[in-house]
Amino acid sequence: MNTEIQRRTFLKLSSALLLSSAAPRLFAASKTAFTIYGAPALPSLTIAVATLQGQLAKQADTSLKIWKNPDQLRAGVASGEFKVMMSPSNVGVNLQNQGQNVGMINILTNGIVQLLGKNDISSPEQLVGKKVIMPFKNDMPDITFRALLKQRGIDESKVDITYTATPAEAVSLFLTQPFDIAYLPEPLASACILKGKKMGVEVVRTFDFLQSWAESFNTQPIIPQAGIIANRDFYQAHVADFELLHQDLQSALTWVKNNPQSAAEIGTNYFPAPAPAIANAIPHANLTVRKGSEIKEELLKFYDIVLRYNPKLLGGKLPADDFFLC
Repeated sequence: MNTEIQRRTFLKLSSALLLSSAAPRLFAASKTAFTIYGAPALPSLTIAVATLQGQLAKQADTSLKIWKNPDQLRAGVASGEFKVMMSPSNVGVNLQNQGQNVGMINILTNGIVQLLGKNDISSPEQLVGKKVIMPFKNDMPDITFRALLKQRGIDESKVDITYTATPAEAVSLFLTQPFDIAYLPEPLASACILKGKKMGVEVVRTFDFLQSWAESFNTQPIIPQAGIIANRDFYQAHVADFELLHQDLQSALTWVKNNPQSAAEIGTNYFPAPAPAIANAIPHANLTVRKGSEIKEELLKFYDIVLRYNPKLLGGKLPADDFFLC
């Protein structure tokens, strides 16, 4: 009974959010604007729930808006429009090394990109000769995929990689064209599996990418792929708000894991995926909420791998010590 009440409450809140995006907000002028620009990936669901029912929402005008691709994210930061944003974990470092006044707040997933195939593939070596499709060239999916190939001694030229501008485009092409593998962030990976069933295309999860990563790089089976970064001046002016946001995100994550169906209904307001796909994605998204300082050692190990693979993806160097804001 309590779960059903919670579900109805959050559905009403999510509907109210949609209405508020189209109409002027009463009393907005009396509250601090605290907009978070989220990625088109499942960790934004944790942010969505936090902005809807967290303690910060009682004292600030909290909202979540989704950016479409990393180029839009970079442009928003450069223009000053984006103050708080979810970002691939390398992008924040790159932006800081390019002179942008940003730092890391937290990590929200330990590995969100899933490897799907039309036939089962049990090891990275079996990717040789395959046609692979993924979104965001030179961003997080591409970084981790090609770094793993290189570390395993697999000739990248023997893997045919095609890139798309968005995850949704990758799903569509994977299901309708002769691609063998799709490397997709959740919830689009789960959406791809369900859509494939409706189209008569069998799609399966292949080998455990995180486990292969751990074995290849001698690390924990963790890829700290994305989290929140913020404008440094905005953070310094709202330190207490960010501490409250951290608590809200932790509470939201617990609620999402305990109420996947209700959380999925909220997610349909933000992702181009149906509620069943979003619910199915939650166990596969490796969601977490950890401050940058708490995961600093693991992040630096990951950044070192990225730096060895392609220094340009970090702006040429590891982050400064003051990159980790909290």
